[in-house]
Amino acid sequence: MQDAANRSATLDAARVLDTLAALSLRLSCQCDVPPETLVLKAAHVREACEAIDDAVDALKRILEVTDASGAPVLVESAGGTPRVS
Repeated sequence: MQDAANRSATLDAARVLDTLAALSLRLSCQCDVPPETLVLKAAHVREACEAIDDAVDALKRILEVTDASGAPVLVESAGGTPRVS
């Protein structure tokens, strides 16, 4: 059971990294327009918001992973000290 949770957390972490890397590339401007004057298309903003929401959901699932006793594996509580496993 714990191995399945660890695999799931690993997949979610990889998904978060992939999503954020893709988002960074998607939003980067490869043009001569100064950043402060750049206007993004609504579709790009909508896609970025969806990608951020997906990444946040995946991170929440990672933080919910518990050990066999039901204790959190990564943090004791929100804002808590990370545990070393």
